[in-house]
Amino acid sequence: MSFTTAGSESSAEHGSAEGAAHPRLRGLRCVRCGERSSLRSDTEGCRRCRADGVPAALLAEHELSGTDGGLLAERWSRRRDGMWAYRELLPVPGERAVTLREGATPLVALPAPAGGELPEVLVKDERRNPTGSFKDRFYSAAVSWAAWQGARTVALASSGNAAVSAAAYSAAAGLDCVAVATPDIGEVWRGLVELHGGRMVYAADAAERWDVLRREADERGWSVLTNTSAVPVSSLWAGVEGYKTLAYELVEELGAAPDAVSFPVSRGDGFAGMWAGFRELFELGLIGALPRMIAAERYPSLTTALREDLELPPEQPVDPASLASSIGNPQATVMSLRVLRESGGTAVACSEEELRAATRTLARSGLAAERSSAASLAAVERLCRSGELSRRDRVVQVLTSHAAHQPSTLR
Repeated sequence: MSFTTAGSESSAEHGSAEGAAHPRLRGLRCVRCGERSSLRSDTEGCRRCRADGVPAALLAEHELSGTDGGLLAERWSRRRDGMWAYRELLPVPGERAVTLREGATPLVALPAPAGGELPEVLVKDERRNPTGSFKDRFYSAAVSWAAWQGARTVALASSGNAAVSAAAYSAAAGLDCVAVATPDIGEVWRGLVELHGGRMVYAADAAERWDVLRREADERGWSVLTNTSAVPVSSLWAGVEGYKTLAYELVEELGAAPDAVSFPVSRGDGFAGMWAGFRELFELGLIGALPRMIAAERYPSLTTALREDLELPPEQPVDPASLASSIGNPQATVMSLRVLRESGGTAVACSEEELRAATRTLARSGLAAERSSAASLAAVERLCRSGELSRRDRVVQVLTSHAAHQPSTLR
């Protein structure tokens, strides 16, 4: 299936698809105040909003006026390059891409239980990426940007999947990679980072990772790819751009945007990137409506911000025994909150019991998922029980990572 453009003329009436006007990367724009900035390689976010006490992300802004969406979509549909098929809206030229053929992951139907209230859920199976998680979209784009800018060493803070992906793409690019983690990072994640030639650096706890990363990067001239703030902002904008391709692929396969998308959210880089992709498709005239975005979180930071109409999601207490480490951030971002408000979406704080049950449901359908990844299904199940989603809705849940990365999930 391919993109459809309601009311558009055929490509033959416009000439060659290769002649379509190119989008242009204008710069960065604050998700909160809208202030524009030139392209930067730090992850501190908007300086004005940080001074206001509400740290907010800077994300890429593309000039799409004058771009023929139908011709651009036709060009995309002829390619078989995975994520980089959409290179016109990614941060580096296609010939500079550091790629392991990430993207082009399948949609798998998760049949509704007979006689139940759940709709048929479509699973965007990001486990099929080269290192087994959706992080490969981010690190293909982010490492490509860093290499293009002349970096020699990239650095990040991670609870697991990001470290493995960063190490793999750095190896492909010929760059050194340093991952800052806590000593209790899973053995599989640690082993894979080292197998790819990455180096682990340890902080005393999750909160100290930001200080260690910022200090070491400043001293050694490393190119930082992730958040460095105690109050989370976002990771490098160039990597967030890679997540837009989740939306592009969904619409290309379905022919339209789904009614709702459920996504496991911690800081929400993937959540915000996917929403940016849908917004661009809408602006290009390739979809007629935007989906409702659902943030599946472990701790009710976004849930509280929506309920109390807050500008900054509040920090929450965490369960140290939780297996949902990949969505274990105690505080969500302004960036993710903006997605919920713009899309008319909602947040669902998932319990350990709900995550365990959702993991089991996925596994009984043949999809072995890391515990955090099952949050997207747990959220859909809750919203169906409450009546906020119905059997008539077309729902996509993003399955972010394979259970093999987290052996504790198997017990």
